[in-house]
Amino acid sequence: MEVKYPDDFRCPISLEVMSDPVIVASGHTFDRSSIQRWLDSGHRTCPVTKLPLSPCSPLIPNYALRSLIDSFTPSVTAATSTVRKTNKSSLPPSEDPRFLFSSLSYPASAAALSTLHRLVKDEPAFRRLLADSGAASILLRHASSTDSPDLQDISLRTLLYLSLDGDDVRVGLVADGALDYLSCAITSGGPNAALAATTLTSLAVVEVNKCTIGAHPSAITALCALLMSGKERECREATTALFEICKFPGNRRRAVRAGAVPHLVLFASNGSERAVQVLGLLAKCKEGRDTMVSVDGFVRVLAGILREGTTRGMEHALLVLNLVCSENVNLCWEAKKEGVREICFVLVEKDHEKIARNALALARTLEKRGGGSFGPNGLIAKDAADADDLNAMADFGKLEVAFNDEYYSTYGHVEKLAHEISRGVSSVEGVEVKLWQVPETLSEEILGKMGAPPKSDVPIISANELAEADGFLFGFPTRFGMMAAQFKAFLDSTGGLWRTQQLAGKPAGIFYSTGSQGGGQETTPVSPLLPSLSSIL
Repeated sequence: MEVKYPDDFRCPISLEVMSDPVIVASGHTFDRSSIQRWLDSGHRTCPVTKLPLSPCSPLIPNYALRSLIDSFTPSVTAATSTVRKTNKSSLPPSEDPRFLFSSLSYPASAAALSTLHRLVKDEPAFRRLLADSGAASILLRHASSTDSPDLQDISLRTLLYLSLDGDDVRVGLVADGALDYLSCAITSGGPNAALAATTLTSLAVVEVNKCTIGAHPSAITALCALLMSGKERECREATTALFEICKFPGNRRRAVRAGAVPHLVLFASNGSERAVQVLGLLAKCKEGRDTMVSVDGFVRVLAGILREGTTRGMEHALLVLNLVCSENVNLCWEAKKEGVREICFVLVEKDHEKIARNALALARTLEKRGGGSFGPNGLIAKDAADADDLNAMADFGKLEVAFNDEYYSTYGHVEKLAHEISRGVSSVEGVEVKLWQVPETLSEEILGKMGAPPKSDVPIISANELAEADGFLFGFPTRFGMMAAQFKAFLDSTGGLWRTQQLAGKPAGIFYSTGSQGGGQETTPVSPLLPSLSSIL
């Protein structure tokens, strides 16, 4: 019998009944997979209202609607039929999904959890049924409970198998609060902490989950604590989870601030290839490089990996040393004392393209930053052509850059430009963009008489926010052939930052929109030079 669903249960994009409804900033609800595809394709407006959405618009789970849909549809009966079709013989009553889910409660019995684990492991159709039934919440509660390690182990293994069913399930588990329970399991330590870290790694495979995990108040901190106090297996799984999570540039600073660097260096000294890979990711952000410089024995550990490490370990150790030494002369001298330059001379002859390229890059950095030159027995360019080849092969890696995109917009033209520019800059690997609007100086009454639309939900910037960025893009409209007074007022408020040299050496650019009578296109980009002649441009 066909079930007729209310229109409110259907996604406005796919017109299908929503399995994971989420709310966007405009207030409308969509199925998570549909709105995520919409955003991933480059759209930055609500499909229903056409209102702008920020590049990092949060997707908030609509638990109330999901509960209504679950109570309305006979999904368990339909899915049970699917499970039965996969088996030639009927399931015993104790393994009937309807019986399992109706009898499952917290605390559950070992027999019930073992049955769930076996069915999730052997029956792909049962995984989807379990994910849609809401029974995963029982597993999550057991996953964080250290009172019964055996039940915790079974629950974590079941969740791990469940997470392997696909991205939708991974996103759904995070929406169900999996991060709270897994973080608790990792923090409590014990024999199952490694299994909880492995499950977190599986959830982090999805890009949207990487951002959510990084924003969680204790997920990365718990992994760093496990890396500090755990045994070899716990350290290995925590490092693997950090590697997956830190592929998202915004999480690298969070891992550094959580204290990951010294523990990764220690684990790398014990021969962990994965730890060196994570250091390679963290070295792409300035905070990571600054922290590595302060770790005792940092160069000695990486030099040891260059001598005796694996191929992949050598590749990333060269990259990390290159990134850090390019900013620190003292570290260059320390690297020379450890014999890194001589090692590079040997590695450039190695039959491995990336290792040879990174070795050349590091050798060039040590020559340039550490003083001196290549001796007759070292790596030296025989002629100008060789010197050009040496320079061309130098690969300093891609650094992570935090850019601020600040704008002022009265009627929305500059704001639209800002969103498009932000989207384009964000597409570059290693660049993180934050969108801000400067404070309005006109009253609501004046803005109303001007016919200006309401301001968007883009956050208002204060001058101190500039100090956190590596560079800036400023956007504004034309006012009588000059930039808007609102933006000039904001620039005037940055004097304290320049007095303390917090913005020294940071690049900036501008964009603007103008179509006023009598021109203004030529003078508008010149106007920022006057208030900013000695500071920004």
